[in-house]
Amino acid sequence: MATPGPPPSEGPIPTLPLATIRDTERNWVIGMILGSVCYGMLLAVGVACLKALRPLPRRAGFWCQRRVLMLHVNFMLILNTALQVKNCRENLIAIFETPPERLTYFYLDKLNILVVIVLALTDGLLVWRCYMVQKVLLQGRPARWNNLCWIIPMCLWIAFMGVGITVIISFHPDRPLAENAEPLTLIFLLLAMLCNILLNLFASGNIIIRLLIHRRTMIKSFGETSALSRVHLRIVGIILESAAINIPIAIASATCSWIVGGFGLLAWQVGVPAQSLSSVLVIYQVAKGRAVGSERVSKGGQSLQLDTLVLTQEGV
Repeated sequence: MATPGPPPSEGPIPTLPLATIRDTERNWVIGMILGSVCYGMLLAVGVACLKALRPLPRRAGFWCQRRVLMLHVNFMLILNTALQVKNCRENLIAIFETPPERLTYFYLDKLNILVVIVLALTDGLLVWRCYMVQKVLLQGRPARWNNLCWIIPMCLWIAFMGVGITVIISFHPDRPLAENAEPLTLIFLLLAMLCNILLNLFASGNIIIRLLIHRRTMIKSFGETSALSRVHLRIVGIILESAAINIPIAIASATCSWIVGGFGLLAWQVGVPAQSLSSVLVIYQVAKGRAVGSERVSKGGQSLQLDTLVLTQEGV
């Protein structure tokens, strides 16, 4: 029986030009710094949010919502802390300890399931807001086609999670950085980011438009001085603030899905804590009473409707 010969010699390991490596490493450092700044802001707002939520009254229906929101904020802080430690450690190892020819797509490893979980939490909160706004504004009337206002975001949310998990399972993080990423993986990655963009655009636009339409109805019924109309404007302002952070970050991340090199990591390191910050910031402003007013209106049934909206939006 013939003895097998030596294995065929492998070709040379592909390497990136030195200038490209330097640019890539610089982008990693910039992303690490900006991500740390966003994480620091998230940590400060998150702690303040927990302090603001804790002393609020334990009325029936209120306390359950507050416990869920406090749990949500705690999860966001814990997961973002784990991701921040992971990113900083892997960045420093790649920059200072890894030879250029050994650089890989280390930032697309299996631990990025935490990224999917974080974004699923932030986007899931948006879906929940869409559902609760519809529930309050319809006041028990048949929903019919209005259900699409929260079913469409929910479908996008499920699609994002499914595609995101597929990307993590299918990608090989030990692939050399000098080699192009697998096209199918990039398509899935782009699809996940597009789902995130569409969800943020649709949910934010849906909430704002429906609140403005409802505000116009309230003004026609009760006049410009209606307390409920002022509440609507505060909520719209907060949703716009959240969208101003979420949507540009989501678009930048989708763009970076085609640029899986250093700039892609830069955007992802910033995008995850930034979207988490926008989510926690909304909860904080609601907890501090900036989303809703303490005014009570005594005209007809508006007092009850205002109380219901306050109860729901304090749980947003």
